[in-house]
Amino acid sequence: MVISNPYHGTFRGPSILKPLLRAYLFAHASTTGPRLLSCLFSFYRKGLKTRQILAAIYNIVLSSIELNSFPTFSAVLIGSYTALQYPIGSVLKLVCRSRIIAVKDERVRKALIRFIAAFLASWFSLRLLNGVKGSSESTRVSKDLTNVEAEKLIHEKRINTYHHERSAMEDGLPLVGKTLDLSITVAVRAVETLIGDLWLRRSNSNAVKGYRNSAYRFLSRSADVGVFVISAGTVMWAWFYLPERLPQEYNKWIGQAAQVDQRLVQVLRNARWGEFVYGQDTGQASILQGMCKDYNWPLVWGDPAQTIPIPCEMVHMGTGPSCHYHALVRFVRAFKFSLSMYLPLQLLVKARHPSLKALKSALKDAVRSSAFLGAFISMFYYSVCLSRTLLGPRIFNQMSITPTMIDSGLCVGAGCIMCGWSILLEAEKRRQEIAFFVAPRAVATILPRRYERKLFWREQLVFSIGTGVLFTFAQENSAKVRGVLGQVIHRILE
Repeated sequence: MVISNPYHGTFRGPSILKPLLRAYLFAHASTTGPRLLSCLFSFYRKGLKTRQILAAIYNIVLSSIELNSFPTFSAVLIGSYTALQYPIGSVLKLVCRSRIIAVKDERVRKALIRFIAAFLASWFSLRLLNGVKGSSESTRVSKDLTNVEAEKLIHEKRINTYHHERSAMEDGLPLVGKTLDLSITVAVRAVETLIGDLWLRRSNSNAVKGYRNSAYRFLSRSADVGVFVISAGTVMWAWFYLPERLPQEYNKWIGQAAQVDQRLVQVLRNARWGEFVYGQDTGQASILQGMCKDYNWPLVWGDPAQTIPIPCEMVHMGTGPSCHYHALVRFVRAFKFSLSMYLPLQLLVKARHPSLKALKSALKDAVRSSAFLGAFISMFYYSVCLSRTLLGPRIFNQMSITPTMIDSGLCVGAGCIMCGWSILLEAEKRRQEIAFFVAPRAVATILPRRYERKLFWREQLVFSIGTGVLFTFAQENSAKVRGVLGQVIHRILE
């Protein structure tokens, strides 16, 4: 079957299905595949029975083909986007003939058709992904509990998480927010694409010459670094003090990479909320004295009423008193942790075209990325030590900047400011991908993880506009949507 389109030539029946199938398969490969591999590795390490492995695989596959699963959402989004372009093109043609709107430029017409089709497809597809089953529909929130009160409750340990306490309150309202991370990611990448396109037009214009052109190039190269530094610092601050604002899996991954004793994290949080105060007996000594027993340290080290401040050796967690040596150990540990993650991925990517050159490239990329993450963690810890003992007390008067103030946020803040600069160790082409992977998570920390269903239209609007921008730019020229995302969208829609 051949369908004529006023601005896109013809659509053939099978060609309409190709983008849909590509989207569905890609979504499975990017979501179901990693879950299956993680499941198999987990069961292999634990040595569980075959029946248990098969049951877990069955549950993963079954959840991936549900109506509100990501693969189904992707297929519906791309399929409806492709199909809607014909009727939208026909309507636009009639509107132009009636002279209500005059769109003479063919390129603008195509862009307008694509944007409207993507907007409508996204608007209805997002509702599918927020389906009742498996979503946050059953979550409840109190009308009277404010964010500040909820966060205080978290750190007072009256509840386990922000969502559990809010869902336990009476007289609540139905909530949504399952797709919030996806919507923020799309919005951030759309804004980045628009700014990048405007920046490129400006930098290539005749008005930009000589010194100004060099300045444009410098700012272009530095933008990704700046985005990552700010985003990474925001995420790390949230991980310490507002962990409920980050996705659970992301929280877990940061904890695994940081390899920090949770008792130290708890003390820093308690100090932030005024429960851990130097020179006062506030009942917090038992937390760190447990660490003192585990590491064979004097018990007095863990008592804030007697030891001011806590020795940095406790932060070093068994590596000795030297802050410099501790930073080196942290780098080595994080490097090994990262290499075990990055090297298999790089080898898998290069396996499509195996050669000695590809193997060397995989090793080089894996080592460089591991060095970046190792430096990230090492710089964070070293900055904490600098602010607590090495540099902070020598610069600031302890009467104005007290040890309690340092441990209640200033030391963590120093780590948050410095850790992101490790991105300079990464390859320039990788900085953009990493920066705009972290940026949406940073933006999410200032938004509630769940919100009332009556406000869902706001997320729909943001997601639909963002998708419209990305699809329009990527289908015209994949290079306009920087990084892998532009290539993936273009490949699916071609």
